[in-house]
Amino acid sequence: MHVLGIVGSPRVNGNTDILVDEILSGVRSSGGTIGKIYISDFDIKPCVSCMTCKAGNKCPIEDQMGDIYERVLKADGIVLGSPVYWNCVSAQMKIFMDRAFAFLDANYESALAGKVGSVAVACGSTDFEMTKITRIVLNDFFKFNKMNVISEVVAAGVAEKGDALKNNELMRTAFQAGRKFL
Repeated sequence: MHVLGIVGSPRVNGNTDILVDEILSGVRSSGGTIGKIYISDFDIKPCVSCMTCKAGNKCPIEDQMGDIYERVLKADGIVLGSPVYWNCVSAQMKIFMDRAFAFLDANYESALAGKVGSVAVACGSTDFEMTKITRIVLNDFFKFNKMNVISEVVAAGVAEKGDALKNNELMRTAFQAGRKFL
């Protein structure tokens, strides 16, 4: 099984990135192969709702989203990682999700159907409730695409870069989440 981690945080080596890495470590320890992308490394424009993709054509927007489409389609499993920004996913994750509309055909059947997904959320606030909407949005992305959600790793109170590493139980949970892919 090949699992692709998609990091929706612009903060490389930040808490979201750490969680995604630990999930991917669990995948690798079980014999799976892994890949990872940072959405912020790609020049991606917003969806313009032209609906060209629903007519059976590829998205006409000329940017680097095509590279991401290919990587996502090749993966058997996907980890979506996002920090909590204003109680929701980051702008980077949102633009990815909006452009992922192109995975749907004219009948809204997804090319991602049957793949496996895991959610990773990092929140600076210690109030776990602040992660609620972010978790719902990421889980709903998987559910709408008829993917099987196998785990959710959520960290509250991880405001400073590297805070996730200080929580051994969180890191164990993330590692075990990765092992569930296989």
